Amino acid sequence: MLRSFLTWFCFPLTSLLLAACCGSTACECNDAYTDAIGLRFSTDTLGTTPAGFKAAEIDTVFLIRVPLDTAQRPKADTVQIGRTQARALSQPVILNNTTPFTQAGNRKLDQYRYQLYLAKTRLAKRHTFDYYIDKVELTTVYRADGCCTCFDNTNKQVYVNGSPTPTDLTDQEKRNQLGLLDVQRR
Repeated sequence: MLRSFLTWFCFPLTSLLLAACCGSTACECNDAYTDAIGLRFSTDTLGTTPAGFKAAEIDTVFLIRVPLDTAQRPKADTVQIGRTQARALSQPVILNNTTPFTQAGNRKLDQYRYQLYLAKTRLAKRHTFDYYIDKVELTTVYRADGCCTCFDNTNKQVYVNGSPTPTDLTDQEKRNQLGLLDVQRR
């Protein structure tokens, strides 16, 4: 009888002490952009064939997300991102595991391919610009320190517009900063 009482007394006490320890610890992981990709539009509109965009062209952006595994549902998601013209030039469009799309199950950013397009409406037949993210390769590791578990990205390769050569967006300083792709007209 004593062993049973001691067991039932020690187990909750140990759990309470462990929870109190971890519950009072603030975790500052700085891992909000661990897997994120920023799409920064070029503003170079000079010359005979400008590579950049005007603010009015990119204040509304459409993104389509399609699973690489064709058996997955839904087949494709589309979101419209509307921004003021001032923000359209100064802030990138952020593509992350839960932004701007909701996360479906445990699938991450690298389980999809993406199409960004500019058009007047979502269902417009003609797009003024298309940009494709064909493949994203991510390597994310856990970093545990006491009660905190954080994520570190050790590899972020992005294949765009059918190119066989990836763009390396890995943060070389290992601070999980946002990797930016420069979006330019072809």
